Formats: sequence, C-alpha cells, structure tokens
Amino acid sequence: MYPRTFRMLSGYCHVLEDRLIFTPTPELGIYSNIENLIKLRQRFAKIRGILYPIFIFFTLFGIYETVISIIEGEIIVAMLFFGLAIVLLRIVLLYILSNPILMIKKDEIISMKFRKEITWLGVWPLFIIKFKKNNNKIGRKIIAMKYTLSEPGKEIADRAISIFKDEGLLNEGQF
Repeated sequence: MYPRTFRMLSGYCHVLEDRLIFTPTPELGIYSNIENLIKLRQRFAKIRGILYPIFIFFTLFGIYETVISIIEGEIIVAMLFFGLAIVLLRIVLLYILSNPILMIKKDEIISMKFRKEITWLGVWPLFIIKFKKNNNKIGRKIIAMKYTLSEPGKEIADRAISIFKDEGLLNEGQF
C-alpha cells in the first residue's frame, strides 16, 4: 500500500509508513535513502539561490514601474506592472515561508491544516505542516496543490486529503 503519492505544485509527496518525502519525480527510487535526499536538497538550495534574486528583482522592478507609471498618468500600464509585482511576490513568499526540507518523520509532525483556495485571489489550496526540527524549533512546510479545487485538480486534492486523513495526520475541522 505504501508509498502513497500525490502531485504538488513543486513535485510529489510520498507518504510512507514513518515519514513524508517530497521529491521532484513521481518515482521514489533513488530518493528513498537519506544521502540522496541531502544531495537533492543541496541542488535545490543552489537553484533557489539563483532564482530568489531574479524574482525579487522583477518584483521590485514591477513596483518601481507601477509608481513611475502612476506619476506619468498611465494607469493601464501601472495596473499591468502592479499585477506582475503581486504575482511574483506571492510566488516568492510561498517559497520563503516554507521550509525546504525534503523529509519529515511522522512522529515529528505537530499539526497539519488544509486551507481551501480563494479562486478570485488566485490562491492555491494548500496544506500547512508544522513539525519539530532537529534543533527543537518548530518548522513549517507548505504543500501547495498544483490546481484549484474548481478545476480537474479537485481529484488530486481529495486524494491528498483522504491520504492524510487515513494516516491520522490531518487535523479535523480544517477543511
């Protein structure tokens, strides 16, 4: 029965008997041992180190162009750049607020909540996992679903909810 897998925004979540593993591929394969997960985390850290400054630059550029366009009286262009800045800021915040950890043991999970989407704001449905880190601090992992619940991704979200409910990880009354 294990691993139980579902699609996330940034890869796949594999639910095993004693842990959750987050990988970029649907096959668990080489990522089932800790050494390969550490290598993958280091690779992701390099990619994040390159992408964060780029996203932040374009976010600040969008805000700058919004202000300049408002001063010049070009409201349409200002709205376009403001929309670009908001979308990029939302993407950056999603990844900054989430812990980049690739494996969480089930006994370290403190709570898990499901947040429904807000379609008109463009907010994806997501799970928020609070867990205890190795240094006894509390970490937070955000599992964003790839699709909104009104699209064909409703089956993916329902599958994820049922997996977490069956495992006893999802707090009741949160969905």
